[in-house]
Amino acid sequence: MVFRRLGRTGLCVSEIALGTVELGLEYGIRTGAAPNKPDATDAELLLNKALDKGVNFIDTAADYGDSEEIIGRAIHNRRTEFLLATKCLHRLEEGFSCKASRSHIRASIDRSLSRLQTDTIDLIQIHGRDIVDVEKRMMQDGEVMDELEQARTAGKIRYIGYSSYSEEASLMAIHDGRWDTLQIAYNIFDQRAASRVIPVAQEQDIGLIIRSALLKGALTGKAKHLPPHLKILAEHTETLTRLTGSDYTLPQTALRFVLSNPSISTIIVGADRVSYLDEAVSVSDGAGLTPDILSMAQTMGLNDPNLINPRNWGIP
Repeated sequence: MVFRRLGRTGLCVSEIALGTVELGLEYGIRTGAAPNKPDATDAELLLNKALDKGVNFIDTAADYGDSEEIIGRAIHNRRTEFLLATKCLHRLEEGFSCKASRSHIRASIDRSLSRLQTDTIDLIQIHGRDIVDVEKRMMQDGEVMDELEQARTAGKIRYIGYSSYSEEASLMAIHDGRWDTLQIAYNIFDQRAASRVIPVAQEQDIGLIIRSALLKGALTGKAKHLPPHLKILAEHTETLTRLTGSDYTLPQTALRFVLSNPSISTIIVGADRVSYLDEAVSVSDGAGLTPDILSMAQTMGLNDPNLINPRNWGIP
């Protein structure tokens, strides 16, 4: 496993991080009648295998079903071996006032600490929303950040991050100056962050955490199971597979594409099977993509939000 610096936090994180939404919820492209969500025994096995393979960054969220409880039960006895990141909602888009949001965040952090069976969360991230005006209000009002800083002073959390869903909100967070990390979507098909967000975050020494590197399974063999209304996306995946040849599997190509950018700190890879974890970990060898494949992959970006934003797919 290769490790990278998580921006100004100074933390040393594995290039491949384990995302756990699949452990707590039925999530992603279905390939048959069997559920994607592993049972408790398999989930515990996967978490321990991840640590055994050198993964030292685990990402979860308060609203990922029972993923926090699963993590707490499975690996609380190995707490010194990994950095723990979770998320909470500010709920301003639901009509909460900033003061009410502050109380909600305080309660959410306390619940997460209990569920995760830990005294300290290494990184708490605010789950951003698509409504830019709401995100601007959250950052400008000060209540949310004051609550996070109070939690840090109390030793409940170590660092503060923002999980963004738009370029404008990402840039606001970067220029705000108080966020230690930024989590964004970035992959071969969704390269929108490459021109502005990633370079500016690097300039400000903000740790960049990448989600959706496999585009919720569209950059894996699961693409052939996409529903009919996403046929164009499945065809784009087939084209990518033909162009990249047989040097790597499709998921390996997708992950190596992201790791070829030295500004990236770590990729959150969701895995509900040990075999998927093995494949993801195999790319962390410092090699990235060859220049010719990287150049080709850089031409494969899409701009249609109905295709590159899984929230618009209508799939859980």
